[in-house]
Amino acid sequence: MPVTIGNPAQDPDHALNPPPGDITIIIPTRNALRYLPGCVESIRQQLGSLLGQGVHVMVRDAGSSDGSQEYLAELDLPGLSSKSQPDKGIYDAMNTAVAEAGSDWVFFLGADDRLLPGFAEALARLEDRNAVYYGDVVLTSNGRRYDGRFSPLKLVYRNICHQAMFFPAALLRSSPFDVRYRTHADWAKNIELMASHEFRYLDLPIARYRDRSGASGTLEDSAFAADKATLVRRHHGLLLSLCSLTAPLPTTLYHWLSGRARHQ
Repeated sequence: MPVTIGNPAQDPDHALNPPPGDITIIIPTRNALRYLPGCVESIRQQLGSLLGQGVHVMVRDAGSSDGSQEYLAELDLPGLSSKSQPDKGIYDAMNTAVAEAGSDWVFFLGADDRLLPGFAEALARLEDRNAVYYGDVVLTSNGRRYDGRFSPLKLVYRNICHQAMFFPAALLRSSPFDVRYRTHADWAKNIELMASHEFRYLDLPIARYRDRSGASGTLEDSAFAADKATLVRRHHGLLLSLCSLTAPLPTTLYHWLSGRARHQ
């Protein structure tokens, strides 16, 4: 069922409570000016007075040439910081931003993604800084929520969208994303962390995810594909690693059935 978007920051009957700890929304971007204003506006609409008061926004631009830097320089958004510098890919930019963020929590958002009301509601639930919290995204391709509660077995077959995840910043500072994986380093990190940390599911739509664009939605990651079964075995044992070897078939079937559902 499609999800209706609200704007809690504009609702006089909905008070926004500050999060238990500071959080930084990290937006890695490159030549995404056509999407960036919509992303920023969704942050402003959903968070309102929390911006600069417990919620910070950090844009890391990889040397855009489309006017993104000029747009960011003129942007009036409380709690915003932006920097433009070359990077070695999206996960390198994310690692650099995490290292520079002074907050307790970090959250990653693509320039073509949009915050939903569930984000503000989730902030009050971030109580355990040793746990990873996650909710759902809403897919722009069909309006459906993806993808509920995850177990290690489910994680073998599909990933939790990082646009729905709240990470303790200290955790990613000490164990950053592996930049060898061009588009699936977040999946590799989730496989690793689910073996050692509690993952707490929040039944909330956190962000609208543009699933038919972006690197993770359109590019293959051959390095991750080659390493995935080894990663699963290292962190979750032999049985799940054997499941990982057969994962491409049921994963393809899942996406095929999802595609059929979109057209019904």
